[in-house]
Amino acid sequence: MKICVLTHTFPRSANDVSGSVSSAFMKELSDGLVQAGNEVIVVTPFDQDFKRQGDIFKIVTYKYIWPDSLHLLGYSRTMQADVSLKITAFLLLPFMFTSAFITLLRTVIREKVDVINAHWILPNGLIALFVSLLTGVPYVITLPGSDVYIARRFKIFGLVAAIVARFAAGITSNSAFLLNKILKMAPAGKLSEVIVYPVDISSFKPSDSGVGSLRKKMGLTNNDFVALAVGRMVYKKGFEYLIKATALITGKYKNLHLVLIGGGDLYQKLVDLAARLNVSEKVHFVGNIPRDKIGAYYNLADVFVAPSVVDAKGNVDGGPTVSYESMACGKVQIATDVLGVADFIKDGENGFVIPEKDEKALALAIERVIKDKGLTRKAEVINRGIAVTELGTKRIGERYTVFFEKALSGYTGEG
Repeated sequence: MKICVLTHTFPRSANDVSGSVSSAFMKELSDGLVQAGNEVIVVTPFDQDFKRQGDIFKIVTYKYIWPDSLHLLGYSRTMQADVSLKITAFLLLPFMFTSAFITLLRTVIREKVDVINAHWILPNGLIALFVSLLTGVPYVITLPGSDVYIARRFKIFGLVAAIVARFAAGITSNSAFLLNKILKMAPAGKLSEVIVYPVDISSFKPSDSGVGSLRKKMGLTNNDFVALAVGRMVYKKGFEYLIKATALITGKYKNLHLVLIGGGDLYQKLVDLAARLNVSEKVHFVGNIPRDKIGAYYNLADVFVAPSVVDAKGNVDGGPTVSYESMACGKVQIATDVLGVADFIKDGENGFVIPEKDEKALALAIERVIKDKGLTRKAEVINRGIAVTELGTKRIGERYTVFFEKALSGYTGEG
């Protein structure tokens, strides 16, 4: 099968720092689709830092503005703290949309594509719809998160998303929470499935390599307990609640440390929050980490925490992929109940699922992991096993392939 993956974010190099957290899953998915026996062409916006080589799939980039320095959309730069569109988005989006449409149309015709897989229902789903109408090639929508928020937040975008959903051959998401919101806009019985983004289980695995030197570099001893969280510093990640939870129990557990990986619009606000709560020495902000280094941080941690929330504007995370990567490293999981990863967690066996926006529940869950040494050993076996059997690139690629085959067999081109 020939699959065209349409996205507006992709790792621009092997160690893309700014895109390491938010876009790596697109590369892993493309790898998985190829490993499952498909031909894959990725269509993504041009960026000055785009320098990839050695991939097993084809990449087509498109320019939409001159000079090159004005390519400022995609790659996690379109929204302010993930709650509002930046002014640049409104100015550049018409140019990006037009160029993406032309490039996708040419690619679908030239490569004789069987199916378009558009990630983010807006704007990519609409682009795929127009190309599908002209070529007859069906499209499948995949919903990572912010696109669902935009569709529900703004009426005009919601109307467009409803049309895109109606004519799609199928809809997938890494979260049942997100999928159900969009399915309310689609006809009853629309082909749909929850399929998470994949993990490179050969790269992310339990290992002591580099952990000792990393502890030394960060001023941590072997007896220090490390809680780790990874993601962009935006409201929906819920990092403020995790910092507050840390402040609640650091007095009781002097060896507790929180490590936060990532950057973003709320970075300084979170640093200031840690200072106000007098936990600056316990909360380590390490910024963005290259892909080839982040595995050591996963293995440094005693527990991985995903404190995501439905923010004040209604935006919410899907996966997130970093939770699955840390699972592949065998780490205990703490996640809020709005996340797709919660489906893989059984309380007391491989982690804990807690309510969102509840620092006391977060603190209690961390405390339970600190006290239960056996949980760490048990979770390493369970979570590594889940990653190997259910989350690997080839396995997820096979699931997507089966879904595409179902979509193609039932496609009529009518909503």
